[in-house]
Amino acid sequence: MKKLSKIIVGILVVTCIAEGFFLYRAYAIPSDTLKTAQKINKIEKTIEKYYKGKIDKEQLEDYTYKGLVAGLEDPYSDYYSKEDFEDLMESTNGVYSGVGIYMTQNLTSGIITVVKTIKGSPSDGSGLKKGDILTKVDDHDVTADEELSEVVDRIKGKEGTEVTLYFLRGSKTMKYTFTRKSIETPTVETRMLDNGIGYLSISEFDEVTVKQFEDGMKKLKKQGMKSLIIDLRDNPGGLLNAVVDIADDLLPKGKIVYTEDKNGKKKTYNAEDDDQLNMPLCLLVNENSASASEILAGAIKDRNAGTLVGEKTFGKGIVQGFFDLGDDSYVKLTYSSYYTPAGHNIHKKGIQPNVSVKDNEKTKQDEQLQKAVDILSKK
Repeated sequence: MKKLSKIIVGILVVTCIAEGFFLYRAYAIPSDTLKTAQKINKIEKTIEKYYKGKIDKEQLEDYTYKGLVAGLEDPYSDYYSKEDFEDLMESTNGVYSGVGIYMTQNLTSGIITVVKTIKGSPSDGSGLKKGDILTKVDDHDVTADEELSEVVDRIKGKEGTEVTLYFLRGSKTMKYTFTRKSIETPTVETRMLDNGIGYLSISEFDEVTVKQFEDGMKKLKKQGMKSLIIDLRDNPGGLLNAVVDIADDLLPKGKIVYTEDKNGKKKTYNAEDDDQLNMPLCLLVNENSASASEILAGAIKDRNAGTLVGEKTFGKGIVQGFFDLGDDSYVKLTYSSYYTPAGHNIHKKGIQPNVSVKDNEKTKQDEQLQKAVDILSKK
């Protein structure tokens, strides 16, 4: 009876037209679930009766689910509608159909401006400059209360279709018509420095990053690279499998990282082959190097495969996964913690570099990069 007191028995009515009678079937509804449903229903009716503004019922429903997950007070867990999830998957793929313009939005004014264009994209060579203000997408005027993501969705579209964008530069209005095409987001950049030092930066770990990393390494080796700097500063992380594949290219056989879930179940990710860097290595890190970046930094440091230079990393030592809700929507939940090869969980602690160098914003010189160059020049 104690267990039964916590549930309420409801009635499900099933109509059987062929037989001409009603079939009643009892089923159990947890009392707290019923209470929640009743309150949500009461809030909806109150909104409909008194709220003066426009009501988007689909958005209200989505925010109900978002609010439930937000109750965990975990900034990394969230609810994704079908559309949200599709957008997220496109961003982590690193490939989308658009025109190739990086833009930013002023949080105060809402104004959207150009940052730069992607090389080889439809906008490359168009004459757009940093700071140009986006005012219109086709016939749609861009307003200050629109989110950047909403505007970007208007610019994206089916490959081969056209989109016309209007920009303001000073008092001059500029009109550009671009043909959308599939664009691979560049997440890896390389260049050769003095003394045979190769420089390779990784902005995030997407599906395209592993191939870009391997291509970048081949390019640097052809240019005579004798040592390497990998720049992970301001890299927020990304896909676990991507960073594991890159670590596998840098490290000899052995542990890269392991995870442990709420039930104590562990999963270990190893470097599986004999491929390794075989040259001096420095990793640049800072307070914005997070998650997957810290997995690579932790593996390099624990296995003495290179020197970490810069500032203490962000400290995100947990892993999120996506769980299908059966209607093309998903919840992203923190489901495990990760540990470096030496068994350190760096969540809310970060990783201390081997050589600490603070970023001095008052000088134009990149002192962290210069320190890594000095270290490698002596080897």
